Amino acid sequence: MATSRTRRWMGVALAVCLLAAVPATAAAQDALSRAKGLYASAEYEEALQLFESLSGRTPSTEVSAYHVFCLVALGRSTEARAAIQAIVRQDPLFRPSEAQASPRVRGFFEDVRRPLLPEVVRQLYATAKAAYDRKDWQPALSDFDRVIALADEISETEPGLTDLRTLALGFRDLTKAALTPPPPPPAPEPVAPPPTPVTVKTSVPAEKQVYGVDDIDVKRPLVLSQPMPAWRPATPTEEKMRFTGAVELLISEEGKVMTVKLIESVHPRFDASLLEVAKNWTFKPATRDGKPVMFRYAVGVTLGK
Repeated sequence: MATSRTRRWMGVALAVCLLAAVPATAAAQDALSRAKGLYASAEYEEALQLFESLSGRTPSTEVSAYHVFCLVALGRSTEARAAIQAIVRQDPLFRPSEAQASPRVRGFFEDVRRPLLPEVVRQLYATAKAAYDRKDWQPALSDFDRVIALADEISETEPGLTDLRTLALGFRDLTKAALTPPPPPPAPEPVAPPPTPVTVKTSVPAEKQVYGVDDIDVKRPLVLSQPMPAWRPATPTEEKMRFTGAVELLISEEGKVMTVKLIESVHPRFDASLLEVAKNWTFKPATRDGKPVMFRYAVGVTLGK
């Protein structure tokens, strides 16, 4: 028995030495396969040593997850909890699969992961918005997608994230539009002879400023009247379902809806009537320094339970 264990430790030490000496992808894959094999054979101490070596040289979510599995198997729950927290902050959408871990380990992972998500979603939104402001479109799009996915996952227990999800949807659509190449310019039309110049003195009004949720010195509009169209589920299944969507409104200085745009469909049978009714919503207008101003923002809409 002692000889067998000694050989296993020598094998682990050799794998670590090879990994240090040959930093190639093939060597890392070989060491990862060996570490997984040790874990599957319940050789948790040896597997842990190899996964720790891999974490230092070729960090990945998979390596970090197996590191956690070994710690849980060895009863080192405090260290496992800290390792899970690090994984969630790095890759909050990751969850161990049935092929990777037992129900007990997956349950422990989720018990640590779930309470962290509201804070992670807010931090991720801030990162996405900063990338958007820098016009760094691809990272912004990826992070907005993750914000929406995580907000959907915990919406039932964290209703306060609904507004954040609506904002993320709007900015994601704007980011996609920015990534779409512009259409080619139209062919030039024949140039007509220039007309005789005529000087006319006119007074051109300055374009009005439109404010939004990012303008912290502006008080948002307050709803005065916001009737919703009737919703009649077509099937018993629809009666039990919950549908969500959002519209973007431009509110005038008089508190009237100037434009309304669907930024996320609520339901195909409901969207048209929602847009028609939303034109007649009324608000107490937004104000800046006590003066009414135009304001654009997204409003979430929910149907059902």
